[in-house]
Amino acid sequence: MTDRAHTGLPSTVKEAIDWMVFLDSGNAQPSDKSAFERWLGADPGHRQAWESLNHALSSPFNQVAQAEREAPGSAGAATRVLRSSGISLERRRLLRNGSALMLLLGLSSTLVLQRRMPLDSLFSDVSTGTGERKHITLSDGSQLTLNARTTVDINFSTDLRRVRLKHGELSIQVAADPSRPLEVWTDQGSVRALGTRFSVRQTDQFSLVGVQQHSVQVRTLSGQHVVITDGHALRFSDTALFPLPDDSSRLDAWVNGLLEVEDESLGAVIEALRPYRYGLIRVSTAAARLRVFGVFPLDHSDRALQSLAQVLPISVSRFGPVTLIDVP
Repeated sequence: MTDRAHTGLPSTVKEAIDWMVFLDSGNAQPSDKSAFERWLGADPGHRQAWESLNHALSSPFNQVAQAEREAPGSAGAATRVLRSSGISLERRRLLRNGSALMLLLGLSSTLVLQRRMPLDSLFSDVSTGTGERKHITLSDGSQLTLNARTTVDINFSTDLRRVRLKHGELSIQVAADPSRPLEVWTDQGSVRALGTRFSVRQTDQFSLVGVQQHSVQVRTLSGQHVVITDGHALRFSDTALFPLPDDSSRLDAWVNGLLEVEDESLGAVIEALRPYRYGLIRVSTAAARLRVFGVFPLDHSDRALQSLAQVLPISVSRFGPVTLIDVP
């Protein structure tokens, strides 16, 4: 079972983040600090979220400082991008405070210098960091592979095997167990295994499933459902199903460290490279529309960007941890 309450970060973590930003803003009064202490003691989960957040931030803070030492001006470049990246006005005001800026650099999912792990990995059963793939044998013998920056929860019971894909992408070779169906849940619905191997990707608004062996049943949150077979792929939202071109074999090429592209937009290619880079990539609207063909190495994203610049009319500029792609 899934619902909107389970998407994104846990509410306790969001509250802890808000408290940390506010207390570090310089605007907190003694009464506010007392209110924070009451919040901290009201629920053991509050204290756990606060301590986990502090632990998670210790590494990004050090990494930001190290990045600035190694590439002077990189923090300034990051600040300029952050200020134009669609962050809310309330959060932008906090940029006036230096430590609040460092906090935002440490927390932002789109601008983290030398980022290592997605924040929700602290509250997930299995996860991978930037540039990391992981292969896991589940308790039933199923073989699960996670792409970079992926977070997953696993819940096996006596009558059901459930894998909750919270963020990122997975490929799974399903062990046969007729009495316990295996389902992968995303924000938009579920994918039930009717055979052996398939892959699932979670994006902001859609889920994508490709079948490499046998078949799966896809069901949206609104109840629409369809069976897709090997060699086919499907994109689905809460309420709709969108068949994709038949050959889905390239959708799980990432398992072998490759990105196989056939007439995809450059914007989509960059999205696939993001989990393999520690900095931020910004792509202009004109560049994002360009069409791409080819095979690119995920584990060497600089080489992939260089190859793209050789075959497309684009410029690739680097400012410390920030990479800008545009049409000259």
